Amino acid sequence: MNKWFVEILVLLPILIICWQFYSFSVSRKREEKQRRCQVLGIVYMVFGVLALVFHDIVIVTMGLILIMMGLRLIAHGLDRMDKRVFIDIYKDDR
Repeated sequence: MNKWFVEILVLLPILIICWQFYSFSVSRKREEKQRRCQVLGIVYMVFGVLALVFHDIVIVTMGLILIMMGLRLIAHGLDRMDKRVFIDIYKDDR
C-alpha cells in the first residue's frame, strides 16, 4: 500500500503537466492547433502504450489516461480549418 502511495505522488504531477500541455495545444488556432495536437497526441499515445508494459496498476492507469488524451488530441488535430465550407450541401440547395 505504501508503494502505491509513492507512485501516485510521483505520477500525479506528471499527469497534471500532461493536462497543461493538452490544454495549451487545444487552445491554439488553425494550423498551429492542428500541428501541435497531432504531434502531442502521437507522443501521448506512445507513452501510454509504453506504460501498459509495466504490470503495475497505477502505471497502467496512467497509461490508459495518456492513451485517451492522445486520441482526443489526434481528433482535435483532424478538425477542419475552414468551417465555412460544408461538404454535405449540394450546390443547388442554396
